[in-house]
Amino acid sequence: MGSPSVLLLSTYPILKPRHGGQLRARALVEAYRAGGFEAAHLAVVEKGAFPRGALGPLDVEFPTQDPRWFLGGQDVPVSNDVRSGDFAASDDAYRRVLASLPRKIDVFHLEQPWLLPLVQRLKQEPRYERALIVYGSQNIEAPLREGIFRLKGLKHSELVVGRVLELESTACRLADLTLTVSPADHDVLQRMGARTVLSAPNGIEAWSAKPRLVERWRTKLHARRIALFVGSAHPPNVDGFVKAMGDSLGFVPPDCRIVIAGGVGVHLADHYQRARFNTLNLSRLEVTGELEDEELAALKTLASVFLLPIFEGGGSNIKTAEAIYSGKPVIATSTSLRGFDAYARLPEIQVADTRDAFQAAMRKALSPSSLAPANLEGAGLRAKLLWNQSLGSVAPAVRQLLAR
Repeated sequence: MGSPSVLLLSTYPILKPRHGGQLRARALVEAYRAGGFEAAHLAVVEKGAFPRGALGPLDVEFPTQDPRWFLGGQDVPVSNDVRSGDFAASDDAYRRVLASLPRKIDVFHLEQPWLLPLVQRLKQEPRYERALIVYGSQNIEAPLREGIFRLKGLKHSELVVGRVLELESTACRLADLTLTVSPADHDVLQRMGARTVLSAPNGIEAWSAKPRLVERWRTKLHARRIALFVGSAHPPNVDGFVKAMGDSLGFVPPDCRIVIAGGVGVHLADHYQRARFNTLNLSRLEVTGELEDEELAALKTLASVFLLPIFEGGGSNIKTAEAIYSGKPVIATSTSLRGFDAYARLPEIQVADTRDAFQAAMRKALSPSSLAPANLEGAGLRAKLLWNQSLGSVAPAVRQLLAR
């Protein structure tokens, strides 16, 4: 009979993963392969959003200016992922997708709900009608999207939020298996109609830094102690950092730097450039932009403290897993520890849910008298954060469903 086959669908490519969704999707593909599946990945992405070299052989681009993508006749912002499924299920795109797929697919793994219309149409094909559906829920998307509209002061949120809620609820009801990243999300997904919910928390890949890169960054930062914040350009990352730090970074000791890696950096640099104390602010910041994995590994090794200023959203965050895995001091909000409750008792984790508490914790962590080597006592617990541990139950659970 051969190995069972799974097609994982998302709205981002995974050849060169950067943000959390890409990292998780790639890790899921690898987890399926480790579990004896033939695994392929299909992404439907906004045209021009990713360089051609980042796209996989099955990936499809959609034109954002196509009038079919208007919701309720409106050109609504931050809704391309919502509309991607409708595009993928439209006749022209669907024929392209169908022609590229293998004839045998035992499982459609829908990572986030966006491509549900495509999966529903594929299930109407006689060759795929018996395929199982696995819904990978990284987050409860409707309230998160509503928060982004509120944060940005955008109109027509009801068009997007209503559609997101419909997609999520339908995915829960149709899925043979639903994956969740946190206990809180587990309860919400069951209320949405999910029949079987499996815990598959976010995880990380272990990293090791090249000494020459560590020394290069140490020299670049003038041997200063650093607090590291890693984040994508996702609006709650920008808002959370400013909420925790305020508009003046004068509380950061002058011989220290906050290093900001990832897409969030350009937005924060702009914010603090426009703030009243811009010269002081910029003297405390080092904005790196997107980094290759080995460069980021060097910074994580060099960091004195990891920052997790996350105040809203659901699901769980991969950058939280990375910070905890480091064994270094971590300053985190309660929200940032969603899905990682077992680790909150580690002595290096400091929970700070207000600006005053966050700043006080940073001053203490960056004080020369507070600096300490990574905590080794929690190494066994932190090992469970690796992807092969956090996603290890997925392939066996899907195999059990197929056997029925």
